[in-house]
Amino acid sequence: MRNPSVILAVVAMMVATSAKAQTFSSDDQIRRALVGNTIAGEESGETYVEFLRPDGRIDGVGSDGRYTGHWVISRGRMCMSYDEADDKSTPWDCARVHIQGDKVIWVDQGEKSYSTLSPGNPKNL
Repeated sequence: MRNPSVILAVVAMMVATSAKAQTFSSDDQIRRALVGNTIAGEESGETYVEFLRPDGRIDGVGSDGRYTGHWVISRGRMCMSYDEADDKSTPWDCARVHIQGDKVIWVDQGEKSYSTLSPGNPKNL
């Protein structure tokens, strides 16, 4: 017969370990976690949903409709730039990536923002 207190201790340790955010510091770790998947969140009061295409493109939809952009992974950070009118793009915005369950925690210069991670392209962007 198995000792119930040992089983409970092991389960509690597994739950505590799985709740801890994973920090992705290598470019390959970030690529495997995010690319080919969808992130969704809110920034400056505006909601967004973005599919991170394997070819470096971003297809998104927000409060103002559809938009596009590009991503690159550099020195352990995910960087994104968005297309604007007149063939211009926003400056690259880069952040370190932490993932806890389906939550993405973006950290840049001590500030954090959050997204929800979904596998694949469920919104067909």
